[in-house]
Amino acid sequence: MVNLKKHWKKSLLTFILVELIMLGSVTAFSGGAWHFNIIGKRAFIFEILSSLKPIMENLVLLILAQKIIRGVERKQISRVWFQILFYSLSVSMFSWGIFAVKFSTFNFFRSLFPIVFQTNTVATTAIVMLLTGLLLQSTGKQTWFNKKIIYSALIVLSIIPTVLWTLKLSGRTNFSFGTILWGVFLLLLVKNSTKFTIKRSWSILTFIVSSLLGLLLLGILNRFDNYFSIFDLANVAVNHLSFLTTNTISFLIALSIFMLLKNLFNEISWESLFGATLLSSHFLFALPFWRNIWRTTFWVEQTSSRFLLSLLVSTIITSLFILLLELVRTKFVEQISSSQPKKSTTFLIVAILALFANFILIISNSSFNVQLAFSTIKSPQLMLLNAILIFALMLIIFAIFNRVLIASIISLSITIAFTFANYQKILSRNEPIIPVDITINLQNISAVLKLVNIWLVGILFAVLVVLIILSIFIEHQMKFGFIFGWVERFLILFVNLIFIGIFLIKLPLVPSSSVTWKSEDYTLFNKIMVNQLKYSYHPGSIITDFKLNGSAVALTTRIRVPIMDKPSGYSKKAIAKLSGKLEKQALLINKTRNNNIKDDTVIYVLSESFSNPQRVPGVSMQDPIPNTNKLKQKTTSGLMDSYGYGGGTADIEYEALTGLSLNNFAPSLSTPYVELMPKINYQPSVLDLFKTKNAIHPFHPRFYNRVNAFKQLGFDKFYNTSAPNKIKYTKAIGGVNSVNNGINQNSKYISDESAYKEVKRVMNMNKGGQFIQLSTMQNHMPYVAGQYGKGNPFAITGGLSDASLSRLKTYSYEINQTDKALKNLISMADNSKKDVTIVFYGDHLPGLYEWAQNNDQKMSQYDSTLHQTDYFIYSNHSNKKVQKSVAAPYMFTPMMLEQTNSKVSPYYALLTQCMKELPAGERNKYMLANGTEISEKNLTNKQKKLLHEYRLIQYDITAGKHYLKKGSNFFTVK
Repeated sequence: MVNLKKHWKKSLLTFILVELIMLGSVTAFSGGAWHFNIIGKRAFIFEILSSLKPIMENLVLLILAQKIIRGVERKQISRVWFQILFYSLSVSMFSWGIFAVKFSTFNFFRSLFPIVFQTNTVATTAIVMLLTGLLLQSTGKQTWFNKKIIYSALIVLSIIPTVLWTLKLSGRTNFSFGTILWGVFLLLLVKNSTKFTIKRSWSILTFIVSSLLGLLLLGILNRFDNYFSIFDLANVAVNHLSFLTTNTISFLIALSIFMLLKNLFNEISWESLFGATLLSSHFLFALPFWRNIWRTTFWVEQTSSRFLLSLLVSTIITSLFILLLELVRTKFVEQISSSQPKKSTTFLIVAILALFANFILIISNSSFNVQLAFSTIKSPQLMLLNAILIFALMLIIFAIFNRVLIASIISLSITIAFTFANYQKILSRNEPIIPVDITINLQNISAVLKLVNIWLVGILFAVLVVLIILSIFIEHQMKFGFIFGWVERFLILFVNLIFIGIFLIKLPLVPSSSVTWKSEDYTLFNKIMVNQLKYSYHPGSIITDFKLNGSAVALTTRIRVPIMDKPSGYSKKAIAKLSGKLEKQALLINKTRNNNIKDDTVIYVLSESFSNPQRVPGVSMQDPIPNTNKLKQKTTSGLMDSYGYGGGTADIEYEALTGLSLNNFAPSLSTPYVELMPKINYQPSVLDLFKTKNAIHPFHPRFYNRVNAFKQLGFDKFYNTSAPNKIKYTKAIGGVNSVNNGINQNSKYISDESAYKEVKRVMNMNKGGQFIQLSTMQNHMPYVAGQYGKGNPFAITGGLSDASLSRLKTYSYEINQTDKALKNLISMADNSKKDVTIVFYGDHLPGLYEWAQNNDQKMSQYDSTLHQTDYFIYSNHSNKKVQKSVAAPYMFTPMMLEQTNSKVSPYYALLTQCMKELPAGERNKYMLANGTEISEKNLTNKQKKLLHEYRLIQYDITAGKHYLKKGSNFFTVK
């Protein structure tokens, strides 16, 4: 293999030729996606480059022929066969491992037996040429090859196919047998070239004439393509001639180059050229590699200079990778032959194990449904990152144990054990293993052991021990040495730990939704992950997150999710002092209050995407929620500062239930239900104030870890569309049946009218005080234009785009139905003999607003307005109004307690003080009563002190030492 120091000329020439092979491959295999969008000079250059593929294939075969006539051995044939098998199988495994192509048993056998199935014509041709050369060498006869034979072979194998391909008369015929015969022809041509004296000037003239002929042909096709349907520039230049190795123009150019540089080719690495040819035309790999990994289909949207840069960068990187791969392969062969596996063997084994691990983990997330797993994957680039992360982790294992067989057994055992456990958890809970499962189970190992078959675990452990002992014995018998030296081990550990550490730190900081990005989120890392690799965090569904992003990336995202920065002065003494202070504050508040909320019925209604669109600049329409606005004038009401826009339901629900602000958490903690609650034992909430508490969500329960989070919060029952506690009322708007409760263009969610009936049913099932949490679904996206036809009376005008106005019309009709149903919910409360309080709020605005002009500028300009929803607190037994024109969700419970004149715990004494003295805080901003936003530095000193006390308590509850325990005086109403 090449040695860059001693043979730089050989290395440089080899690299240039490999680069030319890659340029031919990328243009040929991306041509179908490009040719309709490329015109003029770029099209011309593109066609020239695409013709490199058959030119370089001819040149590789000519160089092989030159090597054969100098002598061929049986070992040489076996080495070439192994090289073909290596590239065929390894590249297929790479494609399957990163989910670039779908796995099938048939393709596995095609990869395993590339010659039998002729999966690569050039590969088969090379083997036939070697066998022919060996046969000629063994017979010892001179092969006469006169001009008539030359001309006949050219006509039959080259000129006629070229004409047929040019005129599209060949269709998409595979000329594999002709190519194999062509290889034999090239061998005989080179073998008898001494009989045909060709002057250097004739070689140059042939090169010039054949090149001009090719350019002339392209020019003619470009000129007359629009006039004669028999010609099709795309099919001729890309899909046909580029894939015809024997085409006359390519042959003449290749032959001219070969004759001109014949002596130089003695110095190059033919194995590298052959490896590049095998990889660049691999039957599974070539097309998805360029189009999906390098995303060449999008290059046509770039400027000419950017297009050229993308072309060169992609091919140069790929060329360097091929040279490195060929180096590893060569060393691997040497080490296996000598029974001394070293670094090259190790890297190859680790790569195979990493690809296998990535593949098996992804399909386990889909319950080993391969078709489903492949249909879910959206980004092969992201799957490649998964494989690289696993590769880095396994390389660390190999560096630690420093033994090939032992490290291989351990790595494979970990992969299989983790996959099995992952699959079992998916079967039982439809959720993969996440890091918190591992830490919790290790902390409760005694309890875990009671749940598993201890004999099975013991047998598996014994098998692992036997395998390790066996591998030690084999290594000792075979006299395998250590893989790496101490310096190399240190470097491997250092580099790979740094690499994994970067992702452990950076990945959790990528926001889950681009609509919530702050200025500090627009980092290079975030842009690459989201824009280039198509990473998208899915806190709403852990299983979806693992399926789309891959297990390695999803696990890395969750290993280190910081909860909250430690406030200054946090200590047991500080918490005890603050707790005592708040206990006194609670007693002071309770002196003026005589109600105990545990005897009341309190209903929290999170109304999906409910917000009056009349507030949005650029919208002109009639009031879609007249009943709500009328009610807001009579009771506690105002605007809610929402954390999200177009999403964030679970976060806002969490704030309303717990009284904890997302503003205080670390920015990377995007969904507390998923990333926080599994890590803590106790989470205070409004539920603590009641004996009976139930939740209702007219949809699937699995999103946002709600089933587990609601159980941890203390809900008695969670009514939803799945067993065991299925909701009774399931009609959609208009009384029609809801469609699978799914999100698609034609679906109809369960209506708010049905949801409110369910609230009444649950409320009447229980006597005495109770708490009910309802999270509706009716107004969830998508908002399909014209969905309600002529029954939709809303006419909307303004500065929004036509598409946005059409969707807004559908949305307005839906919240109007909510408004009408809400009137019935209030009537139900008024007619009840119980003391009923309803806390109603929209969680966020719908993500449908798009201005016809300067949309980005207006989205930023109206950012505050786009985070304002409607809220009110209504009691059938109290006319008191709590003054809070702009509230945050975590303020609702202290506001509800004040409106009902109910006693508070020290915890709610703190939240009452925050509600009264602090502006609503979300997204690192604070919204004043007039809707304008300020930063924390603009708060008064008194407000900053109160905010610090609030953060001390929140930190202790979530990320601190938990000095404030469940059932303590701090959380108890006296």
